[in-house]
Amino acid sequence: MNITQLRYFLKTAEYMNYSKAADALYIARQSLRQAIAVMEEEIGKPLFENVRNKLTLTEYGAYLNTAGRDALRAFDEMERGLVSLTAGAVRLRIGFSMSLFPFILPDNELILRGFQGGFPDIRLQVEQMENDAVIRAVEDGQLDAGCILQMPCRREGCRMHVLREYEVALDHEDPELFGGKRYLKPEDLEGIPCLGMGSLEVSMRPLWELCAQSGIHFPYQTVPLTLDAFYQIKHGNTVGFDILKTNVPEFDWNKTSVLTGFHWELGFLCSEQSENQGLLNLFCRYMEGEYKARWEQYDRIFADERKGLRP
Repeated sequence: MNITQLRYFLKTAEYMNYSKAADALYIARQSLRQAIAVMEEEIGKPLFENVRNKLTLTEYGAYLNTAGRDALRAFDEMERGLVSLTAGAVRLRIGFSMSLFPFILPDNELILRGFQGGFPDIRLQVEQMENDAVIRAVEDGQLDAGCILQMPCRREGCRMHVLREYEVALDHEDPELFGGKRYLKPEDLEGIPCLGMGSLEVSMRPLWELCAQSGIHFPYQTVPLTLDAFYQIKHGNTVGFDILKTNVPEFDWNKTSVLTGFHWELGFLCSEQSENQGLLNLFCRYMEGEYKARWEQYDRIFADERKGLRP
């Protein structure tokens, strides 16, 4: 089966009429019938039933009609991407949450330069924005993708390319704040001032929904810059939503608790409105490969440091 045969079949399944499908394809009706017959011979099963000059799909045709449309969309997207790439006319608009710097994505600028050097015909338009702003820009189609930290949730018109997952840490300076408990439930936050890199309703929607349903209330503010958040946690008697990284040398269970039942996704939120899905997938997989190698290296270094060894 080739892509032309698949187009012929799908157009016939759309019209359920050989003459109308042939007209839409600008080919002779007999040529269309022959193409379908060749496909059925190759498959070994009928794709259509013709009863009293009325076409219906067989179970094999119904399957091919569903799976074939997905395959054809992927092929057409690949073809459009390749044409754009060879014409040097591709632009990817990528947003990065400023909360991911400097610690979560320390080598980002270097990795982006590496991508641009390897794919010079893909022009990257990169912006740093607040975590919530990145999410909204992707949802609105203003960005092709955005690198964010979020609690997993369904976002209409978007898909998430996950790079890494983390437990949700709650950083604080008072060892007695939660009675020394390491693992907390949302109700343990009742009345306690908290901060995070994005709003509860956007970046932490599952927690926001649970609190709304359960009547849990705590003061909360958005602090997008990581260093500002660290300063306020240390000097402001507040609790900060963070990622749990027990392998770093400075980690202290006396100043960290875990919010059970929730976790973070770090990754690229991709817009399904983007016209460059194939190239967007290429970009996301490149970034995933680069960061996976770096994280593995960092984990080994941190593990050695905790043992008192040199990397």
